[in-house]
Amino acid sequence: MIKYFILIVVMLAAFAQPMSAQRFKAAAIVGANASQIDGDNLYGFNKLGVSAGGRLSYVNNKSLDFAMEMLISQRGSAVKVFNNNEGDKINLNYVELPLIVSIRDWYIENKGYYKVRAEGGLSYGYLFSAKAAGYKEEYFRKSDVSWLLGAGVQFNKMVGMSIRYTSSLFNMYKDPSADNSVLKGYFITVRSEFNF
Repeated sequence: MIKYFILIVVMLAAFAQPMSAQRFKAAAIVGANASQIDGDNLYGFNKLGVSAGGRLSYVNNKSLDFAMEMLISQRGSAVKVFNNNEGDKINLNYVELPLIVSIRDWYIENKGYYKVRAEGGLSYGYLFSAKAAGYKEEYFRKSDVSWLLGAGVQFNKMVGMSIRYTSSLFNMYKDPSADNSVLKGYFITVRSEFNF
C-alpha cells in the first residue's frame, strides 16, 4: 500500500512545476474513511481506514473544474470503531480512481482562490486485498463502481479540507452457491488537501 502512495506523490511532484502556467492543478490528499456494508449484519460507520493519494484538476472556467484522483482507499465493516478482533471485521483495500466535476464559489480576490466547492462524480475501485471472517475472499468482486457527492473548503490557496459520501452501485460479493449475495458498501471520507 505504501509503495502505491509513494508512486502517486512522485508522479504529482514531477508534473507540479510544468502545470503551474497551465490550466491544470495538482493536490496531495490525506484523509480517513468511515465505512459500512449493507448485508453483513453489522451496523454503523465503524470501520476506519486510510484514504490517501493525489488529485489532478483541469480548470475549465472560473467556477468549474474537472478532476481525476488516484487514491488508496481502505473500506469494510466492523462491530465497533476501535475493535481489534479480526473475526468481527471485513477489511477491503482498493486503488480508487474517481472522476469528479466541481462547482466553486466565494472567490477571494486578493488571494486568488475560491473558498468553497460542491462536487459529484463516479469512481472506479480495484480491490487488491481482502480479509473477512465468514466470507470467501475470492468471492469479493475485484471491480467496484460508485457514485459520490462532496463539499470542500479552502483555508488558503494551498490548504483545504473536504467531506465526501461514496456509495457502490453494485454488490461487492458474489457467492456462486448462493441465490443472492447482498453486500453493498458505502463510506464517508474526511480529508485534507494540499495544493501545488
